[in-house]
Amino acid sequence: MKLVLLPGLDGTGILFEPIIRVLPKELTPVVQSYPGDVPLSYDELLPIAQSALPVSEPFVLLGESFSGPLALWIAAKNPPGLKGVILCASFVRNPVRFFPRACRRLIQPFIFSSWPPWFRCRALFVGYASRAMFELVEHAHRLVTAEVMAARAREIVMVDAEEALSACRVPLLYIAGAWDRLVPEHNRRRIKQLKPSVELVVLPSSHMVLQNVPEAAAEVIAEFAARVGTE
Repeated sequence: MKLVLLPGLDGTGILFEPIIRVLPKELTPVVQSYPGDVPLSYDELLPIAQSALPVSEPFVLLGESFSGPLALWIAAKNPPGLKGVILCASFVRNPVRFFPRACRRLIQPFIFSSWPPWFRCRALFVGYASRAMFELVEHAHRLVTAEVMAARAREIVMVDAEEALSACRVPLLYIAGAWDRLVPEHNRRRIKQLKPSVELVVLPSSHMVLQNVPEAAAEVIAEFAARVGTE
């Protein structure tokens, strides 16, 4: 079974390294990445994400955070071989309630030019990350321009993938972090409301579930893949 991994806001795929190291041999990871120097909309990223899909093999599609809507839009097209979809710490609409669409123009590149130091300080004080993880995050973010990060954040504010969620015909799994402050609990409640059949697993982590608790996440992913692969 192939596991197609669509990355979070950085778009590099580098942050999948912790989970890839602990995936069982029955799952073959296929990591997609997005251009780090060209601001692209969700519509423009969709064909790039689709290009990672296996042609003639069964697969499970995982959309992490930013890429959750992309995974759902792909699933709504019913591609051959798709057995299930996993959303990890993701959303179908703007995940931050207090930041309305009208404010999207306030999201400018300068916010992201200092992102890695901000992340390090937050991690140290809140205590949800290791030094190895901030180094991994910093490495990923050095490969992406601030303009690209800002453009993707603006896309998140405007996103609406609720119809795609409702149209998804394959089994859905949502993996959440119990202490996720970037994509709070109301997002998974909304997804569950729209699609009651969604399986929900909450792991002891912040937003970066696949990076903080890779062994636990790999176990959940492998069990889901094994189950949907026989359906």
